[in-house]
Amino acid sequence: MPINSKNIALIAGPAVATACLILVDIPGHPTAPAMLAVALWMAIWWITECVPLGVTALLPLVAFPLLGIATGSETAPRYFNSIIFLFIGGFLIAQAMENSGLHKRIALNMLSRLHASPLQLAMGFAAATAFLSMWISNTATAMLMVTIALPLLKKLLEEHDAEEVGPMAATFLLIIAYSANIGGMGTPVGSPPNLVFLENMRVSLPDSVPSFLEWMMIGIPMVLVGLLVLFVVLGPQLAKLPWNRSDGSQLKQALQALGKARREEKFVAWVLTITALLWITRSGIRSEGLDIPGWSSLLPYKGVDDGTVAIFMASLLFLLRGEDGRPLLGRESFPKLPWDIVLLFGGGFALAHGMQQSGLSFWIGGQLEFLRSVPLPLMMLAVAVVIIFLTEITSNTATTQVMLPILAAVSLANGLDAMSVMLVATIGASCAFMLPVATPPNAIVFGSGMVPMHAMVKAGIRLNLIMIIVVTTLIYLLRPLLPAI
Repeated sequence: MPINSKNIALIAGPAVATACLILVDIPGHPTAPAMLAVALWMAIWWITECVPLGVTALLPLVAFPLLGIATGSETAPRYFNSIIFLFIGGFLIAQAMENSGLHKRIALNMLSRLHASPLQLAMGFAAATAFLSMWISNTATAMLMVTIALPLLKKLLEEHDAEEVGPMAATFLLIIAYSANIGGMGTPVGSPPNLVFLENMRVSLPDSVPSFLEWMMIGIPMVLVGLLVLFVVLGPQLAKLPWNRSDGSQLKQALQALGKARREEKFVAWVLTITALLWITRSGIRSEGLDIPGWSSLLPYKGVDDGTVAIFMASLLFLLRGEDGRPLLGRESFPKLPWDIVLLFGGGFALAHGMQQSGLSFWIGGQLEFLRSVPLPLMMLAVAVVIIFLTEITSNTATTQVMLPILAAVSLANGLDAMSVMLVATIGASCAFMLPVATPPNAIVFGSGMVPMHAMVKAGIRLNLIMIIVVTTLIYLLRPLLPAI
């Protein structure tokens, strides 16, 4: 076996876990050393991705029963809970949008109205990308928008000096990638770390889990400010891009080529709209001095959640039929689900359960008692710095799966506002702008061959540093809109 970082990590994971089992003793919590061993093993394998993420996620199903942390029947349900079904339902609706071409029509409708200048067109791309990323995969959104942008940019490169236009074309593509990352902050279904946050809140603070609308009261301002920062940093670089109003005419031509909206597009648009409204209005708003009930309070039985809504509305897509008589979604939709991410979610939720069950989370919180004297804004700032730069080299979903249970325990044990600290970590996980490996949208624009590594690093590090302040400040200021703990 050749010696490289992944092979070293492959051995280091179980080796560190074994050493932990032998050497570590935590008084009062007999299974906590075993839980620490499993957590370190999973963290090493997740961060290095020496095996598929889903394989690491399955470790608790074997380790917990063998080490006495939790039984198999207690651990298995963590892999398929309501948050998982919210993700599956949302992904099925997103798949229907892509199958019908609705996402392309939405994008072209927005872009065809904004092409008078390079800056205006870039703003159109950013707005369309961010909006779509709130509802469908950031990867699919970035791929669609780059596909639309590349012909425009290649035309400019052919007609003008490539050395002069190239850096500005790279900036244009970076704006698309970064807008996809920023847009994912807007809704709970916009990015996997958001769902990880909701499940960890349900485990740690079940009475204070934000509703869909309450999340958006934080997420939408974050998206708007994030896009503003993006254009303050990168917008001026587009001023020199040579441009005629006619350069954007092919956007209108592409929209006209789509023709009138087909039946399947209309059905998917209605399903998406109704789903969003049901999500937003289900729980109402609960904050200091304000309590507006949602529609779920009118039901005779309590228990309907966002996962219920997602699956119900996604199921309609298997019943509704398009102009060709075929259902909007068929049996081929289930193999297309990202089961590796589903397993990754489940493994993280099992990890959080094991840390609570074993008492490890409470012990970690006690060891960091000195943080009790740290002001909350300073704690939030430190978390933002660590998470934003850590996710440049690791999966943001895996990072939040490992970090959020620890941050929850530390915050609760030391009297800090756990929701604020966990929110900073969650939103910060979407702020990976420096490297192609940080997020799929970054990789997609880098793969176009028009974005040099140095351009991404230079733009990304500036955005990282600014977003550390933005994320910390906005969450601190908007926190009163969310349920009190």
